Amino acid sequence: MIEHSPAYGQSSFALVVFQPEPNILYGLDAAAHLAGVPRRSLLVYCRAGLVQPIIQQPNGAMTFTDEAIYTVRRLEHLRAMHNNDLAWLTTIMELENEVEYLRAELRFYRNT
Repeated sequence: MIEHSPAYGQSSFALVVFQPEPNILYGLDAAAHLAGVPRRSLLVYCRAGLVQPIIQQPNGAMTFTDEAIYTVRRLEHLRAMHNNDLAWLTTIMELENEVEYLRAELRFYRNT
């Protein structure tokens, strides 16, 4: 289970700027640190399919892009603000992906 953030009103909702290096892959520990979550939470998000790690061969080590870290931060923000479970987060992310797909399709049709 994902560990909960401190109660509402504490500094856990302060904006922390994350400016990743382009084309850099981060290991599990570094990604968890940059996303502000325990390793376990990052692994739970991976198992749920909400975050896609890059598996390095031949040792099978998990690495993460800046986009994956951003996604984890968004997930944590949603979970902290709405205090919802993994199934709710999965649904929200699927809806956001669908909206983005539809927006891209609309841009395509407007430009043709």
